[in-house]
Amino acid sequence: MAKQKLSLKVLHLLIVFIIIIAIVFTGFLIVLNYSEKGETNMPFYISKISIISTIDGQDVENNDYKWSLNVIQNNDVYIYIEKNDNYKKQETIKSVLLTNFNIVDVPKIGTLNIYKPTITEESLYVNTDDNIVKELEYIGTKSTDKRKLEISNQGGVLSFRLGNNNIGTYLSNGEEEINYETLAKKINISENDIQAKITFDMIITLNSGKAFKAESIVIEVPNKEIVEKGTVGTENTDLDEIVFKRTEN
Repeated sequence: MAKQKLSLKVLHLLIVFIIIIAIVFTGFLIVLNYSEKGETNMPFYISKISIISTIDGQDVENNDYKWSLNVIQNNDVYIYIEKNDNYKKQETIKSVLLTNFNIVDVPKIGTLNIYKPTITEESLYVNTDDNIVKELEYIGTKSTDKRKLEISNQGGVLSFRLGNNNIGTYLSNGEEEINYETLAKKINISENDIQAKITFDMIITLNSGKAFKAESIVIEVPNKEIVEKGTVGTENTDLDEIVFKRTEN
């Protein structure tokens, strides 16, 4: 009888031990899955990243030449944030912060800067020192206005420029007109000379107090064939590598 009671006690302990192991293992799998995939049902998500790469020129005063141009390579980045229709609770965007910019692969020539949209000029971007930023914060409002750094609280488009200002100088007296898109080709710049990789973090904060953060989002510029074509646009919707995690409840 005593042996039977002992055997039952051992069996009960074994069952409890197995249950504890199962709970711990399940918790480990949940943590591992969250670490890899992050939030799988966010109120808002990045649906697309579009990059428009261009070659441009800026006039430089030089009395010896008819054409004296500082050759510039610009990359205008557009990040599309959409509302998740499968998310049942009502949420609105309070702000979206782009921060911790890091130039992982520096271009071999030129100086790469991050530029915010400008308010005063006709163009959306002007590559001046006043517009250089280390981070950008878009505030949630009724509608999106890139120049004011405002995004619709129901989703919208964020934008910034990666501008490489000094990739070379073009001097000429023999041309009546200049096609600026051909300038990189004229001064024998290669794509390898101006390739760069940038990472940054994004924090989406909601008016409910919830916040979600994605770390080390990767942007590679310029788009391929930029030297040959002068203007090249791309759209990326395969964004599974961007993982958001909850930072605030």
